[in-house]
Amino acid sequence: MSNAKSLPHSPGRPVVGHLFDVMRRTVFPVALEHWHRHGDAFVMQIGSHRVNTFVHPDAVERVLLTQREDFIKGPGYDQIRLLIGDGILTTEGETWRKQRRTIQPCMNRSFLVGFGETMVQATVDMVDAWTEHGEQTFDLDIYPQMLRLALRILGETLFSLDLSTSAEVSTRAFTVALEHLSQRGNQIFAPPLSWPTPGNRRLRRALGQLDEIVYGMIDERQAALDRGEQGPADLISLLLTHRDEAGAPMDRRLVHDEIITMFLAGHETTGLTLTWTWYILSLYPEIEARLHAELDEVLGGRLPTAADLPRLTYTKMILQESMRLLPPVWSGGRDVARDTELAGYALAAGERLMMLPYLTHRHPDFWEHPEAFVPERFAPDKQRGRHKFAYFPFSGGPRRCVGNHFTMIEATLAIAVIGQRVRFDLQPGHPVDRDYQITMRPRHGMRMRVSRRDPAVRVFDRQAS
Repeated sequence: MSNAKSLPHSPGRPVVGHLFDVMRRTVFPVALEHWHRHGDAFVMQIGSHRVNTFVHPDAVERVLLTQREDFIKGPGYDQIRLLIGDGILTTEGETWRKQRRTIQPCMNRSFLVGFGETMVQATVDMVDAWTEHGEQTFDLDIYPQMLRLALRILGETLFSLDLSTSAEVSTRAFTVALEHLSQRGNQIFAPPLSWPTPGNRRLRRALGQLDEIVYGMIDERQAALDRGEQGPADLISLLLTHRDEAGAPMDRRLVHDEIITMFLAGHETTGLTLTWTWYILSLYPEIEARLHAELDEVLGGRLPTAADLPRLTYTKMILQESMRLLPPVWSGGRDVARDTELAGYALAAGERLMMLPYLTHRHPDFWEHPEAFVPERFAPDKQRGRHKFAYFPFSGGPRRCVGNHFTMIEATLAIAVIGQRVRFDLQPGHPVDRDYQITMRPRHGMRMRVSRRDPAVRVFDRQAS
């Protein structure tokens, strides 16, 4: 520690540092300017917080893997805890390990592929609704469409429920909650949630709406189990029938927290992944044509199934490259648990630490022409030898996102179904601004001109295929 250096920084304003700049522009452009000026390690002073920021994959690997005991999800996660409580995303230590072991059976890839038919049917129904009037071209904001698709799939697979009646309420509530929680994280002083400020009232209303939905799901299933009914083998039943070493059931609040965490991870981030993928494909028609060629060759006009996933290689590469350039979770953080050193720099207990997948995924030492959209980067031979933390859209190490397989299976099948039937062009003049909140959202939605593909490419009935 005696030889450790201090992180480079730009002083900003007295006392508040870069706080006002962050409040005005969000933290991302401030971090980007620091990266260009100082390189892969720097500190931003945001009010009373020193935010130690690391971009190089070596540092990311140490935070997420080799030095992970030095970095915890502490007070820096207090704002997101207002939304998702003490679920698997926010807990630490033995509590997290127990929760991970409990949930893991529902997240194994071998279990998830059984949901393939449900995922495909939900996507077919969505595209059918778009094209039922027979127009060859039409305009559509695909962002809410992708969110609703992800919510329907999440409900029918992990929860065995039709969430369509609550889709508008839950999507709007998540939007309000994420916006206000992001704002609270960038304030000099975030007033206690009990204070009746306009922002707090909107936030409490959104959180209440989400609680009503989630607790309604829990109580309905618990009542069925109490009546001796055999519940479906899904996440809700898994949580409600779990017993700890002493034979005690999981606390109702913790069941809520795990379910709402999955709501956020399985609905928000997957919907964003699909939205950003269609956006970037609309900018690269030659890559979109290669996608169509693979779908036509592999599927021959029939619906995809989970058995087709190993052959939809270019489709998967498109997804991976989309999440490299436009990761829905664009940043990640930790609190420094004890005085330590990272990449030669001294860090003090209690300080904040930030990682930025958005920037690491563009690091010129690991990515040639980093701003270009090149799915071939993820061909197996191209990935050999690449730093394993140069790309981490699902985080990494033991705390790698438990839903990574779910997202990849769902998104690959959805792209296959949609890509068979239609193609997208960004509507002329539509502004595409990235809103760097807790997730990276399209600020103005994603208005697309949708065109039906060649009618020779048709989808056969699943039974006939």
